[in-house]
Amino acid sequence: MLIQNKTFCIKNLGCRTNICETNVIFDQLIKNKAINVKNFNDANICIINSCCVTNKAEQKTYLFINQAIRSSKCELIAVIGCLPQIGKLKLVHHKIGIVIGNKHKTSLISYIKKYQSKQIYNVEKFNKSDEFEKFGNFHHGSTTRAFIKIQEGCNFMCSYCIIPFARGRQHSLSHVNVLKLINLFVKNGFQEIVLVGVNTAGYKEGTKYFFIDLLKDINKMPGNFRIRISSLEPFQMNKAIVDLITSNHQRWCQHFHICLQSGADITIKNMQRKYTIQKFFKLCKYIRFKNPLASITTDCIVGFPTETSKDFNESYWNIKKINFADIHIFPYSSRPFTAASKLKSIVKDIDKKQRFIKLDKLKNDMKIQYLKKFINKKVHVLFEKSTDNNLQTGHSEYFFKLNVMTSKNLANKLLIVKIKKIIYDKVFGELSK
Repeated sequence: MLIQNKTFCIKNLGCRTNICETNVIFDQLIKNKAINVKNFNDANICIINSCCVTNKAEQKTYLFINQAIRSSKCELIAVIGCLPQIGKLKLVHHKIGIVIGNKHKTSLISYIKKYQSKQIYNVEKFNKSDEFEKFGNFHHGSTTRAFIKIQEGCNFMCSYCIIPFARGRQHSLSHVNVLKLINLFVKNGFQEIVLVGVNTAGYKEGTKYFFIDLLKDINKMPGNFRIRISSLEPFQMNKAIVDLITSNHQRWCQHFHICLQSGADITIKNMQRKYTIQKFFKLCKYIRFKNPLASITTDCIVGFPTETSKDFNESYWNIKKINFADIHIFPYSSRPFTAASKLKSIVKDIDKKQRFIKLDKLKNDMKIQYLKKFINKKVHVLFEKSTDNNLQTGHSEYFFKLNVMTSKNLANKLLIVKIKKIIYDKVFGELSK
């Protein structure tokens, strides 16, 4: 298929790792002189980078597929990533011309070029010897933050999680290439780089170079840019990582997204997670000792098959005690191949819904409480876009969004802002002189 002058639209679902991979594909299409459009109705090529981590994400993938099928302009649908990787998708419609798994998704452009009218299906299982895929050098000008996937796969078999089946065993990009990509992005004007991975703190090169070594090398790099780190596992965190991040606010965003999943020890154990709630308390206490304003956010699952009312209440009060800045809450979703999918659930749907509502209210209360700590304080904001002519929006180093009323175009500028007021969970400030 000739790519030049073809219109394309990519829909991305799921994690930041998917976002990073979508950016790679986007750049490859632009380099091949394809034209980006915003929706499937205007696209000759419709691409869905799928997700299967929850039932909701899986259903949304099918929703996008149906939207693409209904598009009169669409000549080719490509469905890539996690959903094909777990064997959940076949070529069921003539417009779905390409289905590939995670192992070959960064080669999508070559598949599109090969495509004629015969459907292509290539989903290959991962194995222990898989090397980190070669992205090549790329940059994308559609955002102010650049993503670098430093790590892929996971060796931990948490009982609820399908990721090891969808993305394979753990492997990492060489630190030399990570540093090269950071330099490339900084030279192209990006002031924030996000390090992403399935198991980010599990970064490892050989037997002597680990995540902390990568952070130390990045810390020594010249240039005015900051680094944000995506989700971290609590059992892979240590004082050395916390010390390095909190000691250099100019280089490191003061945001720690540490996956809790449950605040009850019995549920943590049944999830086959590798920590206790007391160890999690200790980690959060140390982070706040090093930086009292540090943003600590988390993921939490409600309605795990073995979660009793007592377990949920214990989890609720421990989460309240930790006092997170924000929480991503997920109702438990049974996933194929996982150990938890074989458990008989004692949780009714109505109980799961009520637990979600209760924890969501606590989340909102904690978030507002956290944001109010910043009133009359100054933060560094990387502005990203204008929501209207007089409102500029960006992210602080603590990750929360901040709004400034001004007619100036502040896009991709890193500026000091004094926070003046919080309206519900919206933060407003003024540029510091």
